[in-house]
Amino acid sequence: MSLSRRDIEGIALRLLFWLPVLFMLGWLYGRQYANIWLPVYRGMLDWALSDFRVLTLDIGFMHELVFKTQVIAERIMVVEGQVLPSGFTVNASTPMYIAVVHPIILAVVALIWPGLNWSGRIVRLLVSLPCLLLLELLDVPLVLASSINDLLSYSINPTEDQASLLVDWVHVMDGGGRFALSFAAAIMAAVIHQRLTKWGAPPESLSFSGNKTDVR
Repeated sequence: MSLSRRDIEGIALRLLFWLPVLFMLGWLYGRQYANIWLPVYRGMLDWALSDFRVLTLDIGFMHELVFKTQVIAERIMVVEGQVLPSGFTVNASTPMYIAVVHPIILAVVALIWPGLNWSGRIVRLLVSLPCLLLLELLDVPLVLASSINDLLSYSINPTEDQASLLVDWVHVMDGGGRFALSFAAAIMAAVIHQRLTKWGAPPESLSFSGNKTDVR
């Protein structure tokens, strides 16, 4: 896509307007938004931690609003060569604001995208909803699951855990992966929207040219 100077100026102006608005909405209604996803997060966390059962998953305050969870081991586990009995619990938490990052980025990209009218922007936001679901599934519940695995490994063998070269999901997401995934999802939504627009466009009318015959 080639952008003219006018396109770039329009993107900048829309960004200056919409970004503060969306940040304010996230600050005012972020907790209500996060509450909507708790059942989805719980189901994903149960799937990601096959050896555990989720006892609690809710939003609490620990210097800031956080997702906090407690899981219980349902079977005997072997971690770092040690056998752990069933029934022990592990607690983990992650900041609540990370759940709000994805809708803000998807909405910003849809609202500043050049060449769209208002109806096009609304359609783009609707097309982004499946992408939002995927992002939410990949972020909070998997970050909590990764934190639980890290906490469990660290509590048993801190030296080995600190020396590990493995990069876990928490490090990936907190190291910029969260924003990279959101922008990638926004671009994917743009491609899907363009394909849908192309498929829904009426076919070009066929025109035929030739000699006119005047019948008298």
